[in-house]
Amino acid sequence: MATKKVFTDEEYFRLSEIVYQDKTLNAKKFDISLENGSKRSWKVVAKLNDRPTNTQAFAVVPQEKGKDGKLHYNYDNMVFTYRGSKEIWDIIRTDTINVFAGSKARTSLDRKSKNAFQVSKDWTDTVLKKYKPSNPTSSGHSLGAGLSHYNSVIHDFSATTFAGPNVYRLLPEKYQKKVREGYYDKSIVDYTHNDDMIGNYEQMGAPLIGSQYVAKRNTVDVGLKGVFGAIPGHYNETFEGCFSADGAMELKIDTEGIIRVAQDIDRVLHELQQAKSDLEHIEEDHKKKSQKIRNKLDDRTGLGGRYSELTSWNVDDVLTELSTRYQNGTYCYYDPEEFERYYQKNLATQKQLKAFQAELIEAAKTFREKDTQLGNWIAANSKGW
Repeated sequence: MATKKVFTDEEYFRLSEIVYQDKTLNAKKFDISLENGSKRSWKVVAKLNDRPTNTQAFAVVPQEKGKDGKLHYNYDNMVFTYRGSKEIWDIIRTDTINVFAGSKARTSLDRKSKNAFQVSKDWTDTVLKKYKPSNPTSSGHSLGAGLSHYNSVIHDFSATTFAGPNVYRLLPEKYQKKVREGYYDKSIVDYTHNDDMIGNYEQMGAPLIGSQYVAKRNTVDVGLKGVFGAIPGHYNETFEGCFSADGAMELKIDTEGIIRVAQDIDRVLHELQQAKSDLEHIEEDHKKKSQKIRNKLDDRTGLGGRYSELTSWNVDDVLTELSTRYQNGTYCYYDPEEFERYYQKNLATQKQLKAFQAELIEAAKTFREKDTQLGNWIAANSKGW
């Protein structure tokens, strides 16, 4: 069973952001201020700075109030935060060879180390063995998110990450199987933006590790860093100002738009009902005209009629040959079974649409009741993952 998420989305984001700073990475302690004005102190208990693979990370513990009412550093709630790509060698080696190609090849010039993923795992193993935290979690941004996912899968951490690429193909097969079975769907959560090719990279259609949500996007313009529109929503600054008062990540969702879609279903339902009614009228009109033809032929084959030499059986033979079916006393010049199949499908579709409409409206009302829409919903339901 995975460890439990104990900090807010914003706190994990601030850690994934601050690990990029060499000064903080090498510090013994630091404070993080949140958008709601609160602040938390953290202590760095271990750091990773592997130059051959250019892999950086730190393990930090939060300052929390203990049962005695005093502030202590809680080693049980240790957070492993992995740094993303910062230098050109990260992109050329780790991002290109390991992440995008899905290769486990060695990217280090030092034959003693293999690649950033193996280095981070060995370091994480060492820290866990030394401190034995009871509830470690992890975070990271970009490549750091990929490293976080890799280690969270192997060590069964809860992870909250940002703009993470898919690193499924780098996992050992036994863990790939657990990914496919959905084991990490609730314990590993990544937030990304639509305009971020890296955050939406799937490793050639590989299954997604955990769950991924499209986060609210601010209007920050990253300029040339956006690589001609390929990754403008990839950077840390595009997440700024997108957290609720309780630290939950706000998602890109328009509740009013959902309600408009739900209301538009009424139009579709009306059109389906109208189509059914139109066909029923056509059938009824057909029956009347078919009966009219039969009545006219009966008159003309009767005594003194134009075709009195013919019998009603002769008329029946001709009508049987011309019609497709005789049903309920009427010769049908169409396939009534096709109409019946359409009526059943029409009614089933209406039933499904009505149920979907009710779910949409209920979901939108639920989201709208919360100040931060779906972000708060995830925050409330992710506790204990």
